Amino acid sequence: MNHSLLLQGPKVQLLNQLLFFDEGLSSFLSEYYPEPGPDRVLVERTLKQYTSVVEGILQDFSLNRLNSCALIGSKIEVEYLDDSSVECYTIVFPGASDPGCNEISFLSPIGLQLLMTEPDENVELEVPSGILSVRVRAIRYHSNEITDSYRT
Repeated sequence: MNHSLLLQGPKVQLLNQLLFFDEGLSSFLSEYYPEPGPDRVLVERTLKQYTSVVEGILQDFSLNRLNSCALIGSKIEVEYLDDSSVECYTIVFPGASDPGCNEISFLSPIGLQLLMTEPDENVELEVPSGILSVRVRAIRYHSNEITDSYRT
């Protein structure tokens, strides 16, 4: 089977994400962060960095590059370092989140902190109950309609 054909769906999805953030970042931020403040600034800065990362991946597009960091649409396997338990999360747009199925919004505390992480990276996740130390064990872009739900 031609692997380049298998990569066309993810490539189109990433191009659509870039288009969405290029054309609608301001209205998107206004919807989720109507008031100016540090949270809005953090998300805006993160999304600008994210679009740069995605542009870089698309310039040298391959399966290895697609899975080189956590993107919106990636399934991430993390190991909790305190007890060696393993959990998988898929990072999605807010309107597609389903925490019961571990499909988490990139705007959620964990989703935002895992966005753009790399395999084998150790991350200190700040959550309401404290700090969780995790290691990103694996990242796999999960191409499906979950990642195409740009609207809430």
